[in-house]
Amino acid sequence: MYKILIIDDEPGIVRGLAETLNREELDLEIYAATTVNEGLGIARKVKLDMLCSDINMPVMDGFQFANAVVEYWEECKVIFLTGYDTFDYVYKAVHEFGGNYVLKNDEDKFIDIVKKCISQVEKAQKNKLQQERLLRLIDENENNKKQRAWMEYLQEKDMEKAKRALLEYYKKSELNFEQPMTCALGRFLNRDTRAKGLEREIASYLLRLQEEYRYFYKLEAIFLYNQSYLIIAQERVKESPDLEEILTEIQNDLLEMKGEKVSFLYSENHIEMKDLQEQVKLYHTLLDVKWSRTNPVFIKLEDLLEENNMDVNSSEQYGLQIDKLLMERKFTELTDIFLALYLSVKNTQELSLADTQMYYKCIGIVASYIEKHVKYTELPEELQRSYYHLRYMTGIHEIHEFVMNFLKYMDLCQGEKEGEDDEQVIQRVEFYILNHITEEITLNSLARLVYLNPSYLSRFYKAITGRNLSHFIKDAKMMKAKELLKHSDKKIEDISRLLGFESAGYFTVLFKKQMGMTPTEYRNNP
Repeated sequence: MYKILIIDDEPGIVRGLAETLNREELDLEIYAATTVNEGLGIARKVKLDMLCSDINMPVMDGFQFANAVVEYWEECKVIFLTGYDTFDYVYKAVHEFGGNYVLKNDEDKFIDIVKKCISQVEKAQKNKLQQERLLRLIDENENNKKQRAWMEYLQEKDMEKAKRALLEYYKKSELNFEQPMTCALGRFLNRDTRAKGLEREIASYLLRLQEEYRYFYKLEAIFLYNQSYLIIAQERVKESPDLEEILTEIQNDLLEMKGEKVSFLYSENHIEMKDLQEQVKLYHTLLDVKWSRTNPVFIKLEDLLEENNMDVNSSEQYGLQIDKLLMERKFTELTDIFLALYLSVKNTQELSLADTQMYYKCIGIVASYIEKHVKYTELPEELQRSYYHLRYMTGIHEIHEFVMNFLKYMDLCQGEKEGEDDEQVIQRVEFYILNHITEEITLNSLARLVYLNPSYLSRFYKAITGRNLSHFIKDAKMMKAKELLKHSDKKIEDISRLLGFESAGYFTVLFKKQMGMTPTEYRNNP
């Protein structure tokens, strides 16, 4: 999904252009602004693919505004709007901004230019990995040195020693280890990414990404074990795009350009360098739990913590529930329960004694089940070793890792699918839409429901169903509208507002387009 900002000091012009693009049902996420400050605020937070700007605006004209946006996003395509077809405007638009110039009342030309810009953005994205200049920047020896330094730091018990080695490697880098950072862990679904020789190409792509976001961030990407990438971001300026924006772009680009699926778990909260080791361990553990072999998940840590928040007062029920689910061999449900227990302990600044005791009690239930119902010698060698050492493990992370691996193994042994298949994802999304159609439904909220990034969900839905997700939402709204028109006395304006349309007029246009009659005609039709 491509992002476009429409800015004009006349709100009616902005609404009209947005409605025009919505009717075309292009693959666009539309942002709107009526002041320069509002527009710059959006441009600092969102990576824009296209800008549609009025030329005559107070405070800053359209050319000055476009220059400011292009300073942030140099590949952004610019379209100028004006009510005056003058030579000076045309000349400047053509020679400085690629010739995208349209009169405000020329709707057809506006749509044609937007479609042309979309094609240009698509072509540019497909060419990202083909740039020889970036490939030449990759020094494999340097990459190996960097990777070893990070691996030692993330696994070393003597943190100060490992930190000194890392600082030595980064002594000429802009990365500042005294400055807070945000981070994410990405994991490739394709287990032979390294074997296919893609690591070098991915490193090239990430270098380009560092260049794209250089105004806002210092970025670092490190290849780790288990097909994982650690992404570290440090802000250069106060107002910056969210880390989610960068990760979404990585996930979409690698999928489209190389067919590589990568899952991400991330947090927008800043952490200190000293906390990075524990954060990475947590990310690895949570990705193991929420793993999907078919679709790349996209999970924000804070959302996961909120979703799995435990009520300590009722935590006794977990022991009984675990015992019951073990007997029923429902190992997928058990992983969710242990995740809630684990996060309840990890999310407490000072470890809650009640939570910790409850966690160990539940571990004891699993150990008892293994003793009674599992043939120890038939477990994989790694699980045998872990189980043998279970009594000597003192860290919550080590114990939790064993439980997750055991439950995953038992789940696979009885032939259950790991994660949801494609049809189940589609059904969950459509069921939610149909049951919440009078509420605000956004692509972001639907994506969080199934742990996918919004633009991936949009493409995934179309690939499976052959239609746009926005079409299904509009059809669901029309279905609800027909029900309300026939079986309620609500005014058309109220129905329009209830279903989230911009205006009753816009609702009437869409309704007539689909039904062949206006809402009033439909209501009066026997």
